[in-house]
Amino acid sequence: MLDFSNNNNALHELFRECGIVLFDSAMGTSLISLDLPARVRSEAVNALDPEAVKTIHRANIAAGADVITTNTFGISSVLAGEARGGDFAGGLELLRAGVACARSAAEGSSGGHIKVALDIGPTGRIVELSDDLTHEEAIRVFAAQAEAGEAAGADLILIETMTDLAELEDALTAAKAACALPALCTMTFEESGRSFMGADPVSFARAAEALGAAAVGVNCTLAPKEIAGIVRAIAGEASLPVIVQPNAGRPVMIGGKQIFEMDPSVFAADAAALADAGAALIGGCCGTTPEMIALLSDILTEGGKRKKRRPQ
Repeated sequence: MLDFSNNNNALHELFRECGIVLFDSAMGTSLISLDLPARVRSEAVNALDPEAVKTIHRANIAAGADVITTNTFGISSVLAGEARGGDFAGGLELLRAGVACARSAAEGSSGGHIKVALDIGPTGRIVELSDDLTHEEAIRVFAAQAEAGEAAGADLILIETMTDLAELEDALTAAKAACALPALCTMTFEESGRSFMGADPVSFARAAEALGAAAVGVNCTLAPKEIAGIVRAIAGEASLPVIVQPNAGRPVMIGGKQIFEMDPSVFAADAAALADAGAALIGGCCGTTPEMIALLSDILTEGGKRKKRRPQ
């Protein structure tokens, strides 16, 4: 049976109201279509053009997403550069602006259940091999984000795209200490079934559950069919809900740009099948679009209601 003891009301509400919970599509993929200058960080758009970010959130809500994810994935790397002596003012300003964009879109929607997940990504550094970022500093980086995100109005925390189990543990430890929001955790795994730093799905799931994660799972790198075995492995071990956010296949370079050529209907059908593998929360990572989320929502909806999660 699923264990919800690590969840707070926000996650309970989603499961009660939504059946299978839908997350949104890739913020970065939508931002790329804006043709931002190369020197502009995607998170800077939160302040430079908040309406553009809100429009992306609204498109995902209209597509059927129950959770929209803030445009803050790269903030960890910004703060890591300021870990010694910095007060994180610049990075946290962009984080607060990102939460404000998502909060505005959620509160302006007709679906009152829409939740905002604070996106926390990796620092971009391997702490064990780095002489300029200690575990204590990494925890400070992650804690600052969790505390600021909760104060700004986030409902959940999504710690995602982690390749190093030690860094994920730092992030989860920090989030649990700094705020009361439920923390959902995903690692990214290669075709080998291990992360870049060698973690396996079962060890990750056990470690994250022991540290108080509200949900565990996998995102990025792999397409839905490629990720199914990892989802089954995690679902077979964890008593927590399983979250999955696959890529829209592998990108190809066309005209100097990364293009994801996976057909939206194929992505939606393959992603929907992950519910049978044990996923309770499903969304999209690199290359995915609101159109894909809409098609996925259609498949997972019967008689006007979202399908139930598979019993575990």
